[in-house]
Amino acid sequence: MAMMGMHFGHDAGVALTEAGGYRVIEAERRLGLRHVCGGNGDFPQAAAEWLAELRERAASPVTGIAVADWYTPVCQVLPPALVELVNEDARWTATGGTGLADAVTRVIKPLDWPLAKGFGDITLTAVRHHYAHAALAYYTSGARKALVLALDGTGNYAECGMLCLGDGDQLTPVMSFTNRTGPRFGLVYEALARRVHGSQFDTGKLLGLTATGETDAALLPVLRAMLVPQSTRRASPDLYERLDEDRLTGTALRYADTWWEYDPHSGGYLDAGLADSSDDDVVHSFGSVFPDEIRTADGRSTPVGTSPDARICRDLAATLQHAVERDLTSLVAGVSRRFPSYATLCYAGGCALNITANSRLAECAQFTRVSIPTCCDDSGIALGAALAVADPADRPALLGRSGWAPLAYAGPPLQGLDTADGDYGDNAAQVDGLRRRLGGLGLSLRRPAGDEEFVQAVADLLADRRCVAWLEGGLETGPRALGHRSLLVSAHWSGARRYVSQTIKNREWFRPVAPICPEEVADQYFAGPLDHTETMLFAVRVRPDRARQLAEARHIDGTARLQTVRPDVHPLLHRLCHAVAARTELPVLINTSANGGGRPLLNHLDEALELLTGTELDAVVLPERRLIVE
Repeated sequence: MAMMGMHFGHDAGVALTEAGGYRVIEAERRLGLRHVCGGNGDFPQAAAEWLAELRERAASPVTGIAVADWYTPVCQVLPPALVELVNEDARWTATGGTGLADAVTRVIKPLDWPLAKGFGDITLTAVRHHYAHAALAYYTSGARKALVLALDGTGNYAECGMLCLGDGDQLTPVMSFTNRTGPRFGLVYEALARRVHGSQFDTGKLLGLTATGETDAALLPVLRAMLVPQSTRRASPDLYERLDEDRLTGTALRYADTWWEYDPHSGGYLDAGLADSSDDDVVHSFGSVFPDEIRTADGRSTPVGTSPDARICRDLAATLQHAVERDLTSLVAGVSRRFPSYATLCYAGGCALNITANSRLAECAQFTRVSIPTCCDDSGIALGAALAVADPADRPALLGRSGWAPLAYAGPPLQGLDTADGDYGDNAAQVDGLRRRLGGLGLSLRRPAGDEEFVQAVADLLADRRCVAWLEGGLETGPRALGHRSLLVSAHWSGARRYVSQTIKNREWFRPVAPICPEEVADQYFAGPLDHTETMLFAVRVRPDRARQLAEARHIDGTARLQTVRPDVHPLLHRLCHAVAARTELPVLINTSANGGGRPLLNHLDEALELLTGTELDAVVLPERRLIVE
């Protein structure tokens, strides 16, 4: 049987799980709008088409649909029973306590739900937002026993996370985290990102900015009290470090014309004033607005800027990152002590995109493995909801080291390759048809005879300081391009990073790029958790003796968001790295996502050709068809 999942909040989408694998459709990549939600005007009709598409592609009958409970009220196709559940059921919306296990999944009626038409007699189940995150992390990890942690900005009810225990086919929630008491890792990070970069979704930019600043010792305790107030630290000393009161006394935050003094009772700033406020007010106050000015214990008042070029913004970013890493590792160590004998940590939620913090977790010696799914943010919620309620037989078995790949590339294949006579590349006549079409755009087409000639031709381009769009297989799930929708440039030449990141993609100067390197030689160039680097969710360090050679691929602080590749998962890309090394003496490529500035990952040939003709991109490469468009 097969189970479908749906998510209506930002990064909306639909997904399917069955024994043979996963299928994921992210709304932003079909509608062309980053972080799109179910309130988008095109969503209702498109969502119905996506569900029909997945149903048609399923190898077995669809017996149920799971819907995540975080949604936007303006969505026109919400199940009425879901709205009723979230708005009226006090047991469902309660956080924490012994009843948590009864409030993570609930069968609801599909009555009057337009999207249920055509599915016949199905079971409709609501799934709590953070439980969906946790289910995705656990059931796609291959682990049979694990601590499972979900942390993000917020779901519903001011909840910002959940801890579960994974044992066999069972996933049991044991703890809920709320923005009322902390940890507010995601929410405060979003607030500073919004202030500096303009959007709550710019947390990735803020993470890149952290490397350009320095940790401010006076600001650090203030930010840590914002993340986790002292009252919470007193109540759970095994999970959080107590802060030095002497470094908090006299501190204050200014929002507009109002100063919020440090409150010794709550151990925070806004906490006392928001004690009786609604969940929405709590989330808005911590997540939408960052202080305009901060007064530290030494009497210094620091106005907060609004530009990534402002020194205070860079130092605040660095200080906040330091605070998050310190309190996150303390929390994870604490829950590990509470629940011993779990050697694996499965981690998801928007906070799991913080690759620097992830590396701290991987290197803290608390776990033998830290497993993070590629779509750990809300783009994976639809699949997580489906996995949460699916029969164990409908969850693909994950065996071996490449078990992550079926999820990483569970998106649709590249569109726009089909013609009336078949797919481009099937035979000489179709290739000629593509060549004529490209000629009308002023482009040419090459079709090397075989794999070796193809790899050597692309290696020649890269060694000659060209940038290519490498478009292969299923679309990546989540925000990282992992060699299927990637822009590639060789790291051997000075200016490579600027060429691909700023000239072609028009990105900010401080944004990191990501190196790709064959796994078997990665330790010659990088150090750190190299056994966690296949999905670009952990940071490693460039070896000091390679710093100059890898100047174009490393970040300002000497780290790198590395992806290692193996011949069994990426046969042609792996060969390409070595072919480039034969020409440049460096088997490292720079990888960034194949998309224009501010747009989702591309997944249509026309979008790729538009990028080729409208930017300084040099070639579009289609490895499965051995085609090179220039």
